[in-house]
Amino acid sequence: MGLLAWLGLKRGDTYPNVDALLAELRRALPDDEAVVLRYIAAVVVLLGKVAGVDGRLTEGEEQTLRSLLAHIEGLSPEAIEAVTHALKGKLPELREEELTLCVRELKSLCDGRERVEVIRLLAKVAVADGRLSDVERAELHHVAADLGVPESELAAVEEEVA
Repeated sequence: MGLLAWLGLKRGDTYPNVDALLAELRRALPDDEAVVLRYIAAVVVLLGKVAGVDGRLTEGEEQTLRSLLAHIEGLSPEAIEAVTHALKGKLPELREEELTLCVRELKSLCDGRERVEVIRLLAKVAVADGRLSDVERAELHHVAADLGVPESELAAVEEEVA
């Protein structure tokens, strides 16, 4: 089933990049509800997008991503590896429509405070290589704007992770 169908927006379209990640999450967390998997997938896609926007996913960024995934209850080390591998393989192929749908999903599932927490996670991954590059900062600002996170909140997050 495609991402749009999965979101109940359209039938028959497939989004193989996000679908591959969802398949890994379904295998890893078979007892979790679909809404939980959608939330995790959306956050993971954005984590990967922000970390890889500069053309590379550094060892530090990848390790931080694994560390964040380890906080998901029920996600085994093998599942973390599988999700990370699926994400790394699909990052260059992610289409703008897929990213837009992930943002839309988070906007529907999260209140303002939770959206700031998502931005905080994204910033932690982005600075894992020692600094927030200009393109990572621009992507972080883009995602924050799409999620409706106020500039003041974003500035506080950037200061916190610097």
